[in-house]
Order: sequence, then structure tokens, then C-alpha cells
Amino acid sequence: MTSTTSASWTPNTIYNLNRGALDAELERLAYNHFNIWVPLTGGELLPPPVLAHLESLPRPRVADVATGSGVWLTSLSETAPPRSELVGFDMDPLKFPPRPPTPPIPPPPASPPLRPEQPSMEFVVHNVLDPFPEQMRASFDVVHVRLLALGLKTREWHAAVANLAALVRDGGWVVWEDTADLYIRAYPPSKAYDEWWSANMAHGARIGRDPIMPAGLSRKFEAAGLVNCEEKIWSSWAADKTIQDNGTNAIQRLIRPSLAAVVQDGGAETIKTMDDVQRIEEGMKRDVEERGVQ
Repeated sequence: MTSTTSASWTPNTIYNLNRGALDAELERLAYNHFNIWVPLTGGELLPPPVLAHLESLPRPRVADVATGSGVWLTSLSETAPPRSELVGFDMDPLKFPPRPPTPPIPPPPASPPLRPEQPSMEFVVHNVLDPFPEQMRASFDVVHVRLLALGLKTREWHAAVANLAALVRDGGWVVWEDTADLYIRAYPPSKAYDEWWSANMAHGARIGRDPIMPAGLSRKFEAAGLVNCEEKIWSSWAADKTIQDNGTNAIQRLIRPSLAAVVQDGGAETIKTMDDVQRIEEGMKRDVEERGVQ
């Protein structure tokens, strides 16, 4: 018998991947960032016009909402202007990295610098569905979000977008990167993959997730008062083989935590126990290795 399902450590949200070993989840987030998101976007953490905007400012402020482990924000700290202020927000502090040392106060002009000035970085507990404190509103030049769709119910998108928009200064930017189960498919057809995908989609709809989002996100931006909204679609099917293989690996890592949520919530037609989850994991692994499923 396999082990019983792992409970979520954020039980008051529909986000279904905060379960199992914390170290494994941190490693999964890092893997996806460095092996899928960064290479898929050509190594760009921000669109060129947004990065140029930051570089034009003497002390830019960047918010990363639903920061998770802070892997995106930490990567940005390596290339952001040296006087940048970087703030990560998340309702779950368990994945926050250790707070980095405070950058030193610049020495007097006559003294040689002790070391190059670096961006400051801090992490703050906050739920995106709650309005941000007054002192934080209209105080950021860039607000970044990645992969929030799994954590939002249909009725919550409006509040999330409105709260994010409230953080941005005039002339600033919101950059939102996301995907959803509807857009993740496999070829050649795989029975194990389709069983996982169908159960995951049905479970998402049952708990209130919008299966279409993030499609239509630009309309929600405009409704929140944002202007000059643009959309760019990245597809791993159009990427090189390495990114496609990495994407397949990433999907396999999703099977156990996502189906554990299904089992915990009563199961699906063919998925009642963690033994069923293991069966699907093994079937997917076999299809990838023997039939080249991606």
C-alpha cells in the first residue's frame, strides 16, 4: 500500500500544490523557473520595455506577488539596478528564503566603496485577496505575478487584479505570467495523462476555479483601470526539444500533489486512493519513456 494523502499546509486556499515535503516543493519551483520559464522567455525576467523603465529610475521598487520561494525575485536581484527595492508578498511564509543581509550604507565619497551596492530584498506575508496597506499603494514601479491561477476562484479574480493594480505608481507596469490546466496537453495521446488531466480539470471546476483563466486577463486589467495592456503567448510546443522535455518532467512532478488534493476532497471516478495516484504516475512515466509522450 502507498502512503496516505498529504494534507495541504495552506488549507484555506484552493491552491493544490502546497503539500508533501517542503524541500521537494522548493526544488520543483526552482526547477520550473530555471529550466522552463527563463529559457522559454529567452532569458528575460521582464519584458525589455519594463526593464528599461526600471533602469531609468534612481531607486525603482518592484513587488513580486504570490512570490512563493522568491526564486523570481532573487533572480531579478542579480540584474536589477543596484538601488532597487524588491519586495515579495505571499500568504504562505514557509517557502520564503532566509532574509539576505541588509546592503551596507554607502561610504563617504572620499572613501573607496566596501563593495558594490546591491538591491534590497524583503518578504512580507500578505494575501492578494486582501487590500494592501495604504502606505504600499501606488508605491511600486513594477508589480510581477506568476502562476496565481491555481489559487484563485472565479469570483476572486476581480479583487486580485484590483489589489495588484492599486500597488502600481503612475507610469508603472503589471507583469503577469500564468497558465492553466486547460492549456497543458500531451502528445502522443496518453491514457494516464488524460486520466490525470480530466480529474484535475473536474476537481478545479468543483472547487470554484475558472477553467478558462488566465485567458481574458487583459480585459480584467482594463476593468481595473490599467492601460496599454498587451498579451504575449509562449508555447513550449514552439520551443526547442530541451524545454519540451523539461516541461514533461515538470508535469510529472504535478501528478502526485494535484491528485492528492482530488483524493482528499473525495476522489474522482477512477481516482479514489493514493494507490490510484501511484498507478497514474507509473503509467505516465512508462508512456514518456516508451512512447515519447510530451
